[in-house]
Amino acid sequence: MLFDKVYGCYYRAVRGILKEAAQKPLSAGRMDEIVRACGFQESALTILPKIKEGIWAFGEMDVQGNFCSAVSHIPLLPLTYLQKSWLKALLSDARISLFVEEEERKRLERELQGVEPLYSEEDFYYFDRYLDGDDYASPEYRKNFRTALSALRGGKPLFVAYAGKRRDIAGCVTHEALPVRMQYSSKDDKFRLCCLEWYGGSFSREVLFNMARIRACHISRRETKTALNRPHFPQGLRCEEPVTIAISGERNSLERCMLHFANYEKHTEFDEKRGEYICSIYYDRADETELLVELLSFGPVIRILGPEPFLAQARERVKRQHELLYGKV
Repeated sequence: MLFDKVYGCYYRAVRGILKEAAQKPLSAGRMDEIVRACGFQESALTILPKIKEGIWAFGEMDVQGNFCSAVSHIPLLPLTYLQKSWLKALLSDARISLFVEEEERKRLERELQGVEPLYSEEDFYYFDRYLDGDDYASPEYRKNFRTALSALRGGKPLFVAYAGKRRDIAGCVTHEALPVRMQYSSKDDKFRLCCLEWYGGSFSREVLFNMARIRACHISRRETKTALNRPHFPQGLRCEEPVTIAISGERNSLERCMLHFANYEKHTEFDEKRGEYICSIYYDRADETELLVELLSFGPVIRILGPEPFLAQARERVKRQHELLYGKV
């Protein structure tokens, strides 16, 4: 972590206390709430005694047991050069324009003038990424992305003109859907919009839109009070059970797997009897084919143990590959 020891949770917790205490004295209970919100459950055991006893001379406790700050201004935490360097690197990413307006991006670049970026795009070599990623420089793509992002943040539905296989405006189908989550695939270099489509009198049918195939969209005026009670995408999109694999540990396979599948939720433990690692990988159904291809790319250092439907797909792919290379047996 770049900023693990610089302005960590202790700094944020103390800043939160001083910010509120600059307006009025804080009770011990409120101080405890701030510390637990900014740090860990046990952080209060370390921070609060140091403040109350004056070891950290930020103020003093009054006769009612409330903390009175010694400062009358809100404390600022200036950025370190490392943080500025990291921010400068983010501004060079083509995807930043999807989240930051052009004027804002230019302002940030002016403020970071003279700062060397921590890294550049040329420092990365993507050996397993498809070359037909989304066109982040397209004005149409940016406009649609920002509209979708605004609807997602505001909990409002969208009217979406979605291109079919022809991918032109004449082949578009219109949908009214409530955005619930935005997904990004690093392998495909594409964004997807997870939505609940208006169906049967409510936003209930799950649908996925590839952002690059949205030709136009605008926010709908339909009320979404019922749908807003569902903050997460329904579990129907999630796999019913995880893919389980055995990792031999040979050729640094454990570290390679942990790094390669870092974007998936997973659970790994060591099986002493077999002398191998058992890893359960949880995934969205939309990523099933991608995950299957990734697993097969590891060759003999891993074994897919289940579930049976996923294992059947793996057998079929291996069988087809063998037939392509050696013909049917």
